[in-house]
Amino acid sequence: GEARAAADVHAVAQAAGGGPAAVRAAARAVLDEAARARPPLRLDYLALVDPSDFTEVANDYTGEAVLAVAARVGSTRLIDNLPLTFGTFGAAR
Repeated sequence: GEARAAADVHAVAQAAGGGPAAVRAAARAVLDEAARARPPLRLDYLALVDPSDFTEVANDYTGEAVLAVAARVGSTRLIDNLPLTFGTFGAAR
């Protein structure tokens, strides 16, 4: 459980070097796999946003961003976010 979640977060954060499109793809792959688990995860939302105004970031965005996710497993709602930095540093924070 926890080790797998940590590995998934690490995979998504590593994708930050590839930009917002890579992060979205990595997050979607993790969530798609969780949707096939038992019990399945049901995604409410996945958003990659600018933390200053919570607008969705473009694929060429640079600067700080937040990957925000809400989903349900059974009757439990899960909400999490991951701060990331895109641009000259080319790595997740």
